[in-house]
Amino acid sequence: MSIFGSIITIQSLILFYSFHQKFRNFRHQHMISLSFLVTFLVTWLLVITVATEINSPTNFTEEEVGSGESWSNDIPTLTGEEPDILRSTVPKTISKRATNVFYNGILDREFFSIFTYLKPIIPKNAVIPLNRQLQRGSGIPQSQYIALWKPRGNAPHWGTISVNSAGKLDGTFVKDNRIYNLSNPDLQSTPVRLLQYVGSETTNNFRFAWIKALDADLATVVSEKELNLCSARMAPAVLREQGFEFLGEANIDTRTMYYVDNGMIHSVKNDLYTNNVYLLIKQQCQCSCPITNYY
Repeated sequence: MSIFGSIITIQSLILFYSFHQKFRNFRHQHMISLSFLVTFLVTWLLVITVATEINSPTNFTEEEVGSGESWSNDIPTLTGEEPDILRSTVPKTISKRATNVFYNGILDREFFSIFTYLKPIIPKNAVIPLNRQLQRGSGIPQSQYIALWKPRGNAPHWGTISVNSAGKLDGTFVKDNRIYNLSNPDLQSTPVRLLQYVGSETTNNFRFAWIKALDADLATVVSEKELNLCSARMAPAVLREQGFEFLGEANIDTRTMYYVDNGMIHSVKNDLYTNNVYLLIKQQCQCSCPITNYY
């Protein structure tokens, strides 16, 4: 072998060795990268598995609980028997009723005075509409009183007690789209009661007040209804329109008022009811009850 050939052979061996070393380094680096990638994927898979097990609901059985009670995610119903808090050993706090007492429109019996056609008596504290005589346009104002008629076996109705054309006190009511007068012999034995205010504002903690239907809280409106829960609530009401004022009764559920004028039944609905009808309410007294004028 010549010297030139030997040199070529040595150079070839050097190049081969250098290439071999670079290939080993390249493979080593890629093996490290691949190992890191595999480690990362395995770790991420473990994290996902653990998180899934933690968040998933566990169904306990009586054997697993160990207390003899089964696990339930159901919300307790409200229709069952309520616990007796008076016998319960759990500490409890009973708050005193607030001074701002809620009043509904129901009145006790002492706020009514019996009225009969044969022996008419007006109590001195009888309630009159708008706290004064009612206007009759250019005519003479008229005094009227609020009466409650409870025909046996039927719904109660509010009406008026006033002086009739014969100069005697008489009552007028509307029932089933018909006019009923106490002067009728068939009704002279019918129980009728006049609305009155007894006691004081201090002891009762309320006074009577008239308020426009638009602004009235129906929970405080003085009203009566049948024992049947589906029946309507009837309330005394006053219509004010063009210088005239009429006392009648209102169905506060259907927002309709009925009154009698010149021997005819009139009804009031919609905007006229909302803006021109006044209802009697139980106004609570805190420090003092303001006096309202309806002139």
